[in-house]
Amino acid sequence: MIQQQIFNNTTTSMSSLSGGYEATVNRSILIPLSVTWAVLGLVSTVLNIVVCLIVMLDKKLWTVTNAFVVSLSLSDLLVSVALIPIYIYENFSLTATPITGYVIAFLLLASILNIGAVTYERYIALTRPLGYRITMNTTKVAVIISISWILPCGISILPLAWDADPSTTYHKVYMIVTVFGFVLLPCLAMVWIYVRLLRVVRHFISRNRRRSTWGNRTGERAGKEEKAVVVFAMIFGTFLLSWMPLIYINICEIFGQLQLITAPVLYASFYTLLFNTIMDPLIYAFLKKDFTESLKRICKERLSNNNNKSREDSQVEISLTQTQIKRGSSWRRN
Repeated sequence: MIQQQIFNNTTTSMSSLSGGYEATVNRSILIPLSVTWAVLGLVSTVLNIVVCLIVMLDKKLWTVTNAFVVSLSLSDLLVSVALIPIYIYENFSLTATPITGYVIAFLLLASILNIGAVTYERYIALTRPLGYRITMNTTKVAVIISISWILPCGISILPLAWDADPSTTYHKVYMIVTVFGFVLLPCLAMVWIYVRLLRVVRHFISRNRRRSTWGNRTGERAGKEEKAVVVFAMIFGTFLLSWMPLIYINICEIFGQLQLITAPVLYASFYTLLFNTIMDPLIYAFLKKDFTESLKRICKERLSNNNNKSREDSQVEISLTQTQIKRGSSWRRN
């Protein structure tokens, strides 16, 4: 293991993407950090579970796009329910063989591939609308989602083949290929795709602006597609900013610049990961139209059910009161 001494007192380890890098974190500082991570992780868990439940309960949300949304929410959920508890446990128990690095690698790659899957789905929806149903059929969607989980799993555990020894040539090649080939290159490709999609949609809207004002369905669809692209572009942007500290750590390791990995960067990397998992469901809830409509519908149904229940209770109370009055009057007569 490569060691970097940040503090001179009692320390614990923090693994990076490769599973082979270890930096030290002050144990006294780790306690309050762990508490805040746990609280943020709890918030993230609740929000992402709510997203999955909403899609499961509302059949109107059973769409191809939302299938990718649920898959992405599951990757966010794993950050809060798996990564954070594992990391906290390993640092307080001083585990001899930490697995945090493998979990981080798996979740990073799974998030990138799931966002890439959503990006591909939006690209097909906008550039090939007539062939969308044929291209994005149930079988192909299932294959894409499966690959988005199986491939990251295989890549993340690959260093076990050489015992995750960072001094080997295999490990150095693995780090370069993983960071640049499976992280940075897909991110740059998605930036280009979203910029292109936004231009396509805006051109489509401007061309159909007059028709749209007349209530034409083509213009309305273009407006909906633009909002969908903006939502997923925001999700991708949030992901990119949130994972940037961890990507920076691994790039520093590749080039042997470990002195650039400071304590604030280490602390910030976990906060930004949790920030990403919290922001995604909030973006769905407030900006994705079908989710907002579903939430409003659920709230209205709950309110109507509560009102009906209160009315029924009041009617029961009134009938009981009337019955008691009748019984009292009949008792007086007797």
